[in-house]
Amino acid sequence: MRKHLLLVIPACSLLTLFSFRFAADKHRTASTRSNNVSEERVSIACAPPPHKDILPDASGRYAPVFPGWGDYHYPVSTVNDSAQFFFDQGLNMYYSYHLTEALASFREAARHDTTCAMAYWGQALAMGPYYNAYFYQMPPGVLSVLKQMNEAAANGTKKEKDLVNVMNARYSNDLTDNKRSELNRAYALALAALITKYPADADIKALYIDAVMLEHVWDFWQTDGTPKAWTPQLVAYCDEILKAHPHHPAALHYQIHLVEASLHPEKALHSADVLKDALPGVPHMVHMSSHMYQRNGLYTKGVEVNKAASSLVLQYDTLAAHLKLGVFALTHYDAVGTYCAMNANMYEKGKEMSGHLHHILTDNYPKHLSSTFFQYLSMMPMFNAIRSGKWDEITAMPEPDTALHYARLLNHFGKGLTLVKQSDTSAARQHLQQLQALLKDSALRVRNMPFNSAIQSATIAEAILKGELLFAQGKHDAAIRALEAAVAGEDNLIYREPKEWPIPARHFLGARLLQLKKAAKAEQVYRQDLIHNPGNGWALLGLHQSLLMQRKPKEAGKYKAAFNDAFAMADELPPASVY
Repeated sequence: MRKHLLLVIPACSLLTLFSFRFAADKHRTASTRSNNVSEERVSIACAPPPHKDILPDASGRYAPVFPGWGDYHYPVSTVNDSAQFFFDQGLNMYYSYHLTEALASFREAARHDTTCAMAYWGQALAMGPYYNAYFYQMPPGVLSVLKQMNEAAANGTKKEKDLVNVMNARYSNDLTDNKRSELNRAYALALAALITKYPADADIKALYIDAVMLEHVWDFWQTDGTPKAWTPQLVAYCDEILKAHPHHPAALHYQIHLVEASLHPEKALHSADVLKDALPGVPHMVHMSSHMYQRNGLYTKGVEVNKAASSLVLQYDTLAAHLKLGVFALTHYDAVGTYCAMNANMYEKGKEMSGHLHHILTDNYPKHLSSTFFQYLSMMPMFNAIRSGKWDEITAMPEPDTALHYARLLNHFGKGLTLVKQSDTSAARQHLQQLQALLKDSALRVRNMPFNSAIQSATIAEAILKGELLFAQGKHDAAIRALEAAVAGEDNLIYREPKEWPIPARHFLGARLLQLKKAAKAEQVYRQDLIHNPGNGWALLGLHQSLLMQRKPKEAGKYKAAFNDAFAMADELPPASVY
């Protein structure tokens, strides 16, 4: 059993390090992109895909000892302790979606023992498809790795030879990789056969779960909460692994991904708590716990772990500068952290994280703003201000670049909503019209694989702004219909983390129903929202208010305690489900 200490850097040193790394990263952005596999086409950035080529550092090492990856061990055929150590590090990094670090670690294992077949097997594993990269391009170097793996296979055990054969099924000699879906299926089926042969091997089950997840990326549940055909078996295998190995890094990680879009995310909440402590130095694994925290209403914890994950990204980038890891993952951690802060009404913390996110995208990765998804992320400062009712701050926000049509659309949403709140319905109407004009942009209809197209969230923005404007004009029936249309549109969104529409439309609908004294209907709206957003303080507050209006003080009291707890770290207690 190996324990790896988490290197702790003082906050002041982190700030200095952060500034330094950004300055360096800004100058090396172009070279980093050329070394990454289709970084411009990565749709989400929890951790980047592996570089096409990994070179050793000045001392000849491919990987350093990364702190805090835990103690999970999978024995392989080698008499070299360093080879075994770096194989274990590589496997834990692979399970953590740190593909560059995994590949470097497996290469370091092979450097210490050139006869270890599993060191090459690990390299082939890390060079394959990746859950958070939706446009896989097979690296040509994988063919030479497979050759080395097959040549060393004679040194392995029978099980290792079986694993080598399965890895061969994952690839072909066709560098165009035109049959990738068929190869992915063949790889998964071969692993399924190995489960039958080695039923007690938790890692073969974990690799099978990973293989099927790669066939169905972010696609495990219908929008109504029913599972896809392949989901129950994967969840069951995670349960089996965790029963025998409660700290298994892959099962903890994969279980979170498998259930986060379900209507019962509480199933993996314990895994989230275990995961961040089992691998306390691995950025993505620390961040992963926030997937469950934000799905179970524990938003304050979500802020904390994303802040921690961001610090760890900087540490990794400094520790292994030759790997050119960069800081792109911070865009995801800041986005999820901002989403959590918004839901906890921690405005100042959300302002810090969303401002940081905006800075990274505009200064370090501006080309990513060609993607509507990253335009959305760049507008998180505005959503954070809307959530906390900071209308003067929204008024002062600069206009997005004219080329960023989706960002400009969202800007019209925020500015229009602000003018409604300031009782300037004429000017608000102009923003609604400008928003509606931008809905015609064909770029909004390009789907952010495997998620939603921007037009879906854009129409939600239109419906909410229209509904709020109509309500302010006294056209209550039409306003409610518009807000109900926004709810229907939101319910049809495929789950993404963070959600591609960050402020639930039901929070607007419920608040307006309460203003119309339609408390029973508002209660239904808030209860439905809590199915989609368990533990959300804004919905709990609205539910409390709807019950009080119906003169149900005893039941309302239960929810008062709940929303007070949800807003325990808030800058202020909000007055309603929307400001």
